[in-house]
Amino acid sequence: MRNIPATLSVLLLIFTLFSCQKELSFEKDSGNNPASLLGTWKFLELSVAVESGSTFDYGGIPGRIVATYAATTQNNKGFLTVTADKMETTDLGYSISAKVKIITYLGGIPVDPQPQEEQLDFDLPSSSASSDYQQVGSDSLYFPNGPIFDIPDTNGQQLPGASDPAGARFTITGDTLVIKSAVNKSTITRQGNSEYEVTQKVNGTATFLRQ
Repeated sequence: MRNIPATLSVLLLIFTLFSCQKELSFEKDSGNNPASLLGTWKFLELSVAVESGSTFDYGGIPGRIVATYAATTQNNKGFLTVTADKMETTDLGYSISAKVKIITYLGGIPVDPQPQEEQLDFDLPSSSASSDYQQVGSDSLYFPNGPIFDIPDTNGQQLPGASDPAGARFTITGDTLVIKSAVNKSTITRQGNSEYEVTQKVNGTATFLRQ
């Protein structure tokens, strides 16, 4: 069995830090309920599922490295205030503790029978921020300067393109607000004469309680 050099694995995973951009992920709706979002909401939790992937060539054999993790935030605190055109967070913070599973494939076959695991610990200190937004129809949001929530990638770093335009969907059930966003991006990265396909998939669900 061939061993993939550790430096190559690290290098390919680092590529994901610089290759992902947020994609808009919503559809327009003819309905409209602009007042339902307005007010102050207590932050309850953020659930995330993140996958980073990168292809490579190993002696003419196509390979791919995939790193994934899923987690729900802990030590949640802070508030979200929504006005007609802005979302503002106050003292918002949380932590994430998860196992990142890394699988290396050669010729479509896993190199090792069990995924490699690395610990991811991410802390977002209490902080305040604001972001412009637009409500599109009755259940979609558009953030022209990027959203106000930080989701770490599989290396524990902030996802690239944090200030890029982004879209989300929301639902309000009783006093509970749920905002869902998704990123699904594929990028070709060139290094010398070699090309690598870098993929980033992120799904995030933030939950709030009306105050």
